Amino acid sequence: MRKTLVAGALAMVALLTNVTGAAASAQAEPEAVTYTAWTWNISGHKMNQGRTDNGLVEEAVGSIRRAENAVDFVSFNEICHSQYRSIRTALASWNPDNPSYARFQESIPAGSRDDGPGHASICGGEPFGKAIFSRHELGKAEYRTFAQESGLFYLSADDVLHPVTNGLLCAPLVDRPNMKFCSVHISPVSRAATPTEEAKPYGYRQLAELRGVLDGFAAAGQTYMVAGDFNAEPYDGRLNQLYAKGVAAAEPKFSEDNYGAHRELDDLGGSCPGYGEPTSNTPETGLRCGLPLVKIDMIFVRADRLASGDYTADARTTPDCTAIRNGVLVPGTTAPCSDHRVLIGRATLLVDPPAAA
Repeated sequence: MRKTLVAGALAMVALLTNVTGAAASAQAEPEAVTYTAWTWNISGHKMNQGRTDNGLVEEAVGSIRRAENAVDFVSFNEICHSQYRSIRTALASWNPDNPSYARFQESIPAGSRDDGPGHASICGGEPFGKAIFSRHELGKAEYRTFAQESGLFYLSADDVLHPVTNGLLCAPLVDRPNMKFCSVHISPVSRAATPTEEAKPYGYRQLAELRGVLDGFAAAGQTYMVAGDFNAEPYDGRLNQLYAKGVAAAEPKFSEDNYGAHRELDDLGGSCPGYGEPTSNTPETGLRCGLPLVKIDMIFVRADRLASGDYTADARTTPDCTAIRNGVLVPGTTAPCSDHRVLIGRATLLVDPPAAA
């Protein structure tokens, strides 16, 4: 009798184990979730001189909170900490149920100055860097600094020259820990300035570091969106390591040379296939497809985590802010808030189901 009871109990345990395992397997199936990312290099120091009272904050927050934009994630490049604080305050009611929605990563510490003529105070003495915001509650942030220096410099408070650090700021979602949003800023120093100058492929090397980190996320089964200023055009060879093959391009070779694993959310749009709409406001000549401006701000997702090919992105016209001259507002006079445009991209991704309560 006892043997019968023991055998029955073991059979029941095995049955429950199988049922539990089957349920867990079923729950592990990824779900299709649509997310919208918003990214803007606001030139918080160079053009806005750390100010928060010239309309920049209001323009940014207004775009983020505009219902038709349906923004989930936000990336800022070149933002002063004073601007970050003001935007964080303005977004506190974006999702009142979300107590953890903002992160900041320092690239230049407080009390620093430009290394150029005049040695102007950077951000009015506040830290300078990048930031992310989220409508969904964020978990513990990951702050990564690239080993490759940027090729740009600043003066610290004690007049010592230091390299500006570039890196990657990421945070997972609390309810979906395998979904991450990241902001990145890549060095603009990637080629020789003159035919006789030695090449300085700093941007290329930082992109290689970024690719390694993203490949690690993918190997761990994680889904992500990464947005920011890549300081490279979509057809630049150094971005071949990010773009996947099969991206429609104005010239086939620009797709054939790709060996990466990503799609950029504007590579289907615009008048230049595989390129997208310009995001810089600085005119240049000799660009692809006869475009007057370059695209250097991007939103990448892993190609094999796309639930469908129905993704899209749109670059918005840069709004005007009150002009600033020598650190002073000039009432009645306006100027573009930044030399970059806002880029908003939407994609439906395969994401692990919500974490168990």
